Amino acid sequence: MRTRSVIVTAAIVTASIVWIGTVGAAYRAIRRFETTPGRAAVAPRNWPADSTLVRNQGAPTLVMLVHPQCSCTRASLAELQAVIENSPRSLRTYVVVYRPSQAKPGWEQTDVYTAAMRLRGARVIVDEEGREAKRFGTFTSGQTFLYDAQGALRFEGGITMLRGHAGLNSGRVDVIRIANGESGKGSHPVFGCSIVARSERR
Repeated sequence: MRTRSVIVTAAIVTASIVWIGTVGAAYRAIRRFETTPGRAAVAPRNWPADSTLVRNQGAPTLVMLVHPQCSCTRASLAELQAVIENSPRSLRTYVVVYRPSQAKPGWEQTDVYTAAMRLRGARVIVDEEGREAKRFGTFTSGQTFLYDAQGALRFEGGITMLRGHAGLNSGRVDVIRIANGESGKGSHPVFGCSIVARSERR
């Protein structure tokens, strides 16, 4: 009887150790996912001449490129709302939504797309085949650019603290400062899904 009790106890202890180890490994994997930035953009230092987006001639222009199927982009759009609310009304804002050529009608109209449409004053553009993403050298959803009134790049990167996490962070603060005519660092890691696969780039 005592032997059986020892065996049961040992089995419970072993199972507990395995469970704790599994939970710990899962937590570490999640944290690694959340804290690992996406690929940084290879951004043109001046507004791309071949872009179909119309740059604001008298004030800064902000461009955020997103993948509509990327759930963590909701946090980027929440931060973009804060940027818009704390920037001059003259700021022109674009949200450029990726759409592959082979996608079915309405593929891009997700909750991310809906959230973008609700942003005050933002112009939502569907980016067929990721053409604008390529012009702006973008790889990661949530990538944000701020160009000044002369078309010079003043900020590039993300505006969230982690993947899928909204909240005060240096990226958002930096964009707001620069949009209001102050100095800023000009870059911040971008956290999000891949917006255009490398195999799709030409």
